Amino acid sequence: MTYSRYQVDRDYLERFRSDGDENVQLVEPLLAFRLARAYRRSRRLREHVRIESAGRTLDEQTYLYVNYKAGKPGFNLAANPARIIGRHGATTFVGSWHMEQPDGYTYAVDLTHHGRQDWDQIHEVLRAFGLHTTVRGEPWHHQASTIRGPLPGPFPDDMQPTEDDLTPELEEKLEGLATWFYNGVTLITNKLDELGKEIAELKEGK
Repeated sequence: MTYSRYQVDRDYLERFRSDGDENVQLVEPLLAFRLARAYRRSRRLREHVRIESAGRTLDEQTYLYVNYKAGKPGFNLAANPARIIGRHGATTFVGSWHMEQPDGYTYAVDLTHHGRQDWDQIHEVLRAFGLHTTVRGEPWHHQASTIRGPLPGPFPDDMQPTEDDLTPELEEKLEGLATWFYNGVTLITNKLDELGKEIAELKEGK
């Protein structure tokens, strides 16, 4: 499921690549939307945070894994492209969240601030836009979805989650938002009713 400005957001993210070779065109729609929205609205992100790792093809993931296993210099820990991460619906996620999945998308980005910022401050901004750290010990790794579906956060107007997409955490958050909205509307309505009565009494008193 995608949305109308998906390509616009991917193209916008191009300007925030760290080395210029990070493939943001493979990033899945919800992640692209939330990350682009975060960059557009946060000066801190625009000035200090860059995308250090985005999407990889199967061949690229295999290249990294083979050379990592061979112990070659300059190759860090890389996931086996054949390993099964998990399953959600009809999709089996394999290899790495950075690797292109059967649906054609990748589901994670690694961000960097090149030591110029504090991760806690950056995470505060990112979480507000539905971007979450999902790997223990990796404050740079961010996703908008996991095996269980979308994580809490905003959605494009033309990409609202279906009932099947909702995780228990997201359902709880949306229910809380609905309750907050209902209570807010009720409070405003009651105040308007009170104001209307006061105006009517003032008119009668003239």
